[in-house]
Amino acid sequence: MVKVSVSDQRNPIPQTLKLNEILTITTWGAIKVNTSDFFPSSFQIVCNGHVSYIDPVEVDPSEKADVIYITHAHPDHYSPSTIANLAKPETQFICAKGVAKKLLKQGYNVTAVVPGDVIELNGTHIEAVPAYNTKTVFLWFKAHPKSKQNVGFILDFGQGLRLYHAGDTDAIPEMNKIRDISVALVPIGGDNLTMNIDEAAQIVNGIQPEQVIPMHYELGNKADLTKFKTLVEDGIKVTTLD
Repeated sequence: MVKVSVSDQRNPIPQTLKLNEILTITTWGAIKVNTSDFFPSSFQIVCNGHVSYIDPVEVDPSEKADVIYITHAHPDHYSPSTIANLAKPETQFICAKGVAKKLLKQGYNVTAVVPGDVIELNGTHIEAVPAYNTKTVFLWFKAHPKSKQNVGFILDFGQGLRLYHAGDTDAIPEMNKIRDISVALVPIGGDNLTMNIDEAAQIVNGIQPEQVIPMHYELGNKADLTKFKTLVEDGIKVTTLD
């Protein structure tokens, strides 16, 4: 059983990246997954006064959510207790279908998406994109099989601002079509659960975002982040928010 809590390695100061005058990205740093200190895939996105969260787990609930995006149902991405603290009656959820079933039972306002779906909401163009494993964890078992129809998200806020959150995924062919990204949030933890450092850098170099934020990795080994930075091509800014 996976247990998730706040890590004692959490930075006491939330880390915020201001992309421009209308868009900021905030994280709250480390969580503990079982016994590992871990930088998760949880982000707050504020754009033109609208407050959104992607895969919120153990985040500060002081700013309630207009929209909550959830890529899949694993507990380091889907936290019912965190969601309960963030949601207000009008909060809208955009979720992979496996999560949507759970949230609908709780009475939330939910739109289920599968890869390829496109939605317009609050002036944001939302595209659900594939996120799945090609590698197996053990024998035939994949942590994120394609059949689950888990998703990543491309959020187009207009004015040339496009954010890509990859979800939990290996390097997959569908990523070759992703372009014109302002900031990419990509997992680098590997371990047959997501892309590893080399794979993530290769994908980033193919997508050519203006900026990349690595996510979904264990803390404590700064050499991994240093290696990722060296593998990402010059001209793509690497920003860490742990």
